[in-house]
Amino acid sequence: MLNKNYKKLQKIIGYKFNNLVVLMTALTHKSYAVEAFTKSYNERMEFLGDSVLSAVVAEILYTRYPYESEGKLSQLRAQIVSAHNLSVWAQKSDVGCYIFLGKSEDRKKEARHRESLLCDVFEAVVGAIYLDGCFENVKKFVLKFLSEQKEIVITDYKSKLQEFAQSVCKNLPEYKIVKEFGPDHNKKFEAAVYLNNNLLGKGTGNSKKKAQQFAAEQAMKSVSQSVDENNT
Repeated sequence: MLNKNYKKLQKIIGYKFNNLVVLMTALTHKSYAVEAFTKSYNERMEFLGDSVLSAVVAEILYTRYPYESEGKLSQLRAQIVSAHNLSVWAQKSDVGCYIFLGKSEDRKKEARHRESLLCDVFEAVVGAIYLDGCFENVKKFVLKFLSEQKEIVITDYKSKLQEFAQSVCKNLPEYKIVKEFGPDHNKKFEAAVYLNNNLLGKGTGNSKKKAQQFAAEQAMKSVSQSVDENNT
């Protein structure tokens, strides 16, 4: 049964669920489902929420910036739906306090404040709002956060690295997943990025996309350092 705490969460979210089970599923981590012997947890909803969020943000940006290029809009969207940004939004919603975590997972230090966990549950909540309501409900939810962000600073390192590679090397970076590790409910991926067969950086994340983003970030730091050294 939904208690007062979850009523408070719905108030923070700004959406009242018609089917409370949908909300509960969005907040259920696989580690909890394993311990509770249930097959109901939020990974499928996270998958849906990721796609819905991307579409919602694309529409908002298309309307807000009528004269921006497709490339700039793509960069803005990538920044908004990045793991870091979504985890910040999740923290503002205080959603970490409401996640159903398995006991072993919950005992880990700062488990409920982990960026990847918060990002995933935020996407699941988006999926839940879409399933229980509609596209417009998700749009209102996202606009609530975007209206507070007067300026969007682009830190999409994959886009930055691609721009650098094309302008300087006339080639595109290549990403490879070099390692997968961890339990099924907390799988990790290690990505490596190469340019002209030269390793530029590596990164680890709980999805291939996030691992590639961290690899690109490391690559950009290495490239910037190399440029600075050559200029001195």
